[in-house]
Amino acid sequence: MNVLDRLFAERAASVRSGLSTADAPEPGGMADLEGTAGPGGAMDLGGAAGPAGTAGPDGAVGPGQVTVMVVMRRLDLGDLVHGALEFTAGLSPEEADIWYRNWTRTRFLLGNPHNLLGSPAVRTVGPGGHLAWLGPVDVARPPGPSRLLKPVTGRLPELPPSVHLPGERRGAPCEIRIACRGLTTAGYLIHLHHTLAEAVLLGKIDPRTPVRLVHVPDLDDESALSSAYARVHYGADGALRLYTFLA
Repeated sequence: MNVLDRLFAERAASVRSGLSTADAPEPGGMADLEGTAGPGGAMDLGGAAGPAGTAGPDGAVGPGQVTVMVVMRRLDLGDLVHGALEFTAGLSPEEADIWYRNWTRTRFLLGNPHNLLGSPAVRTVGPGGHLAWLGPVDVARPPGPSRLLKPVTGRLPELPPSVHLPGERRGAPCEIRIACRGLTTAGYLIHLHHTLAEAVLLGKIDPRTPVRLVHVPDLDDESALSSAYARVHYGADGALRLYTFLA
């Protein structure tokens, strides 16, 4: 078993175990519920899915399946990082556990967060007001306003080599390296959001810690072995790829 196979297997085992001993229902298909980028950058998040994140033949949704929704007006890295950390840190133990058992499933939708501020489903709004977090919600019963919004699509805009985002605490930042080659905007959002959320849920990142994002074309697989957290998932070609890790 190579490095990526091992890391992916370890993550699947962790998801099956959950974050606590609470008797939360497991979603069907385990590794099948990952939010992934499909053709053109659209996110395929419905029903049972195969390794590459494509929808199953019936699109059925089983019990205990939840998702988080992020409504985005524009890509703002400060809002994305700080909002994801704040949202995840604010979940109850029960919410955190069931969301983790659902592979931190997330949908990114285009819309104006200010139009949703009256919705009780809104949990967190980014400091700049460009992104808002809703949920976790039942996959089969999304909030009414979200049903009118389209998924994020499109080409990933050019990103700076590194971005430093101050936190509430002083000290050295937590560095997240991201492999950007071939990513759409949706793919970038998915991989970074999974990294932020799961690192908080697993106690790898203090939500108040400064964060530095480092954008590179690809990452060395061996570097993941010494990282606190590494995000490994299937790419469009069906092969496992290292997308992010905490340096």
